[in-house]
Amino acid sequence: MTISKIQVNEYHCVKCGYRWINRFNGKEGLIPKRCAKCKKRNWNDKKEGITPEENGLRRRIKGMKKLYEYSSAYWDTPSITVYWNSGLADRFLNLNPRPSVAELRQVIYPPGLVIGLNSQNQNTCRGYVPDSQRPGRMKYDEKEYLRTLKFEAKKRNDAMRQIINNHSSKNSPIKDGG
Repeated sequence: MTISKIQVNEYHCVKCGYRWINRFNGKEGLIPKRCAKCKKRNWNDKKEGITPEENGLRRRIKGMKKLYEYSSAYWDTPSITVYWNSGLADRFLNLNPRPSVAELRQVIYPPGLVIGLNSQNQNTCRGYVPDSQRPGRMKYDEKEYLRTLKFEAKKRNDAMRQIINNHSSKNSPIKDGG
């Protein structure tokens, strides 16, 4: 009696969790287009279920570069975009494991924001900063607005750096002293 070892591919649906072997006429079949159980086309989605909230937060961080560029063009000052590091943002978004929703929020809404520039208020708040003499009111001050934008870009970059450092320290191997 001879013993043969047979190796086959097992497929796993990330949506429903079903596992199956795709065999056709006793031979290994092609990679399936749909899950054998739930019939979803994205059964092998590489993103592994990014929630709509996470997707939206990631898109907002990617869009920050355009927001700061747009503000620089509007105010005719190139100095705002210098404070937003798009390479750092790309590195942050491509961390493995992915940044959590809480960490994404921490970058978009770091503590100490004054204006909180985003795609929803980029036109309505342009040039306006909180009035210190009348709490709850806004006043038009171009110089203070630009200074605040630079400050907020720096705060967001600092938050990304801190999260990247935390991720790299968690994933680095622990070295023995001996």
